[in-house]
Amino acid sequence: MLNDCCVSDCTRYEIDNYYDSVISCVTNASHVCLPTRQVAPMRDYVIPGWNEHVSDKHKIARDAYLAWAALGRPRSGPEHWLMKRTRAQFKLALRYCKQHEQSIRSDMYAQALTSKDYKKFWRDIRKSTNSRSTVHAESVGGCHGDTAITDMWCNHYNQLYNSVCDTANRESVMQRIEKLAGECHKSEIAFTISDIAEACVKQKRGKAMGLDCVAMEAFMYGGHRLYVHLCMLFNMFLKCGYVPDNFMKCVIVPLVKCKTGDLNDVNNYRAISISTSISKLYESVLFSFIKKDDYFDAYQFGFTSGSSTSICTNILKHTVDEYTQGGSHVFVGFLDFSKAFDKVNYWKLFHKLLDDSVNVSVVRLLAYWYSNQHVCIRWRDNLSQFFTLGNGTRQGGGLSPWLFARYIRDLLSSVVNSKIGCNIGGVFINILAYADDIVLLAPSWRGLQSLLDVVVQQSTAIDLSLNVRKSVCMVFRPRERSKVVLTSFPCLNAGGNSLQYVSSFKYLGHIINDCLRDDDDIQREIKNMFVRTNILKRKFAKCSQVVKVVLFKAYCVCLYDASLWNYFNIGSVNKLR
Repeated sequence: MLNDCCVSDCTRYEIDNYYDSVISCVTNASHVCLPTRQVAPMRDYVIPGWNEHVSDKHKIARDAYLAWAALGRPRSGPEHWLMKRTRAQFKLALRYCKQHEQSIRSDMYAQALTSKDYKKFWRDIRKSTNSRSTVHAESVGGCHGDTAITDMWCNHYNQLYNSVCDTANRESVMQRIEKLAGECHKSEIAFTISDIAEACVKQKRGKAMGLDCVAMEAFMYGGHRLYVHLCMLFNMFLKCGYVPDNFMKCVIVPLVKCKTGDLNDVNNYRAISISTSISKLYESVLFSFIKKDDYFDAYQFGFTSGSSTSICTNILKHTVDEYTQGGSHVFVGFLDFSKAFDKVNYWKLFHKLLDDSVNVSVVRLLAYWYSNQHVCIRWRDNLSQFFTLGNGTRQGGGLSPWLFARYIRDLLSSVVNSKIGCNIGGVFINILAYADDIVLLAPSWRGLQSLLDVVVQQSTAIDLSLNVRKSVCMVFRPRERSKVVLTSFPCLNAGGNSLQYVSSFKYLGHIINDCLRDDDDIQREIKNMFVRTNILKRKFAKCSQVVKVVLFKAYCVCLYDASLWNYFNIGSVNKLR
């Protein structure tokens, strides 16, 4: 029944039925065994202190009302009097909770700390501070009303995620898959039950549910019998290179980038995809069969375990410091790409996976999955129509970070292999990448220009466009003034556009200036501390001193990157202190 070359309609029908049966069983079992979650539209009805002050009075008032209604709703008598009295007591308690909401919340925080229930304490803190900024957006992109805004987002993302059309590479990939599939029958892979169990262990609880309304916990605690069915189902997908339509459906939620920015600006939002839980689980299973390590991944600090923005920034600053102390200029280019994640060309990506000797069955499955997935837009409580995705990695998908890193690996390797730029101990440190934030380093103007030419050529080959308005250059002068060659240099060129020279730039959250001094970065940390402290005072004004101290240490004293400060005035540190 399972044909490697093509999948018949009968086979697809059988797979769809089996998938629907598994999801139906999981859904029914979840309703019986798992506690229901509080859905987002009901969050306005969560009253602090309900269980302590209102719950018992609400039950008494409801019982009295039902008894009064059962007697025909009389307008007088003891039942009518009891119904009115219990309702009044209930409303009085409810009004008390609403009027003293902050005080009740403060008592809850203090009680959780006193009883050392830190899990409950931080859960309550997150609930009280995680209000969505989109609630306050009355208009976006010139559209007013939830329905109009939803349609606007649908058109916007439909155009963005179908902006790359590459029929030639699509046909080339399919021909290559068909050819390799006929040659590699002996190298077929199959998932085991242990693979499913290990993937379930790696999943996180409390994540948002997809359109099928099945929580990840249903699979995590489904047990061995469920793992058997998932193993059979996943192997069917892999064998046939096919997944059901309901499996691929996901919803895109626009989230605000900067909450203090313009909520009406379309560019102030990023798209987060919420897939079905079973597709997230499948991505986790596929990950070990797709990921191939390479030497040049060391230059990619994003999406890497044990790495961080501070490590990437530290290498940048130490490289510049090494050259400037040695009497050399350092030319640095901070590059920004327009919609880098959203413009990934699927078919060029699949070519790269095949070049890495990824199993052809896996690539064939991804090719069908990514080219046939359907998404809709959710804005508040509105859902748009479905549309297909022709390009881009889904932000929020399990495979998306590594697929993007693989997509730009050839760009990184071309720069490193050019052997142009900064070199320390025989290792070229001429490019540093954190996701799509790329930095080029060279000890000469001509060297940086050559690196820019390489980047422009490689980015054009993978359909990425450099954003020249946000891409800038910086010149670091030698520490000894006698070794300064020039104070001004010609403009650098990237794809026919001149890049602007700047004296300071905010890179990965840290302010870097051309003197390599950290006073501006310390001042940034001082301003952030003031902002966080004012937020703490506004939201937790009625909390006890113990609660405020705990929150101050957690929210305001975030100095884990202070080790990056090497050159600064003692006055700046005294201000921070």
